Amino acid sequence: MTATVPRRGSRAAAAIAAATTGVVVASSCSSTVTGYDTMPPYANPCAAEEPPSGVAVPAGNLPGWRQIFVDEFDRCELGGTWSTYSGNPGGNPHSLWDGSMVETGDGTLALRARRDEAGDWITGGVSNYPVTQLYGRWEIRMRADHSDDISYHMLLWPQNEQWPPEIDFAESVSGDRSEMDAFLHWVGADGENDKASAAVNGDFSDWHTVGVEWLPGLVRYLLDGRVWAEVRSAHMVPTVPMWLGMQAEAGACERRLDWGLTPCDEDPQDRPDTATVEIDWVTVYAPDEAEIERMTRNGEFDRTESAVRITDD
Repeated sequence: MTATVPRRGSRAAAAIAAATTGVVVASSCSSTVTGYDTMPPYANPCAAEEPPSGVAVPAGNLPGWRQIFVDEFDRCELGGTWSTYSGNPGGNPHSLWDGSMVETGDGTLALRARRDEAGDWITGGVSNYPVTQLYGRWEIRMRADHSDDISYHMLLWPQNEQWPPEIDFAESVSGDRSEMDAFLHWVGADGENDKASAAVNGDFSDWHTVGVEWLPGLVRYLLDGRVWAEVRSAHMVPTVPMWLGMQAEAGACERRLDWGLTPCDEDPQDRPDTATVEIDWVTVYAPDEAEIERMTRNGEFDRTESAVRITDD
């Protein structure tokens, strides 16, 4: 696979070393070549010289993981490795996806939400379908505006479109962004759709790196590089190829009622007519099977004592 390399001098320079080792780096809005030394300098109006989140995208492999994809959104268009959502989210009649709610600029991807004059919400969502794999590690640098009405969902979705399974590794219906959830959906022994979850506190209106590691019988949920929750189960953990989806949705107040959580109030400050979920960068890794096997033998994938255990109990 031939990598495409962003312009020299952009903040994506940190990923050039990874690109030269075969990592796919999403291209900028101008033409790209495979040898960056021959690139002419130019001004990219949609790039940022420094990471907007203050943390650069990781460059290169990690122990047990080969970096296969990097995107810093340093361009004027979404690009061919992503596609926008349209229509109503499954099971959520309160929201409507539209491609106009997805924007790139200033080195970020923005998933926007807007309430129209009729009180209906339009939001943005994207899929990374071309980067589909069985097992791997995904990380996203993101933040979300305060909004009681708008939730965000960073998830892995099955390539065959047969739901479940689903791995939600960063999801929030918390209007003040003080809590984030992780979910796992699977088919239970009785053939019914089962789910389990865990929650972690923090200020998710500020930038954080959220992620997931997925291996046979194991899902580990990551926050700023730390394992905060995990699933260890042969029957709960997916065994089909999956791709990354990143979504903003309306209807968070309705979901809070459905789930028995504290209802939203009517304070206009908590329910603005617009909100944005921002993404600075995304990176994807494939398992290095030999290294994973060695690390497993050495106990490096043993249970993380500080992590919440998600079970089917």
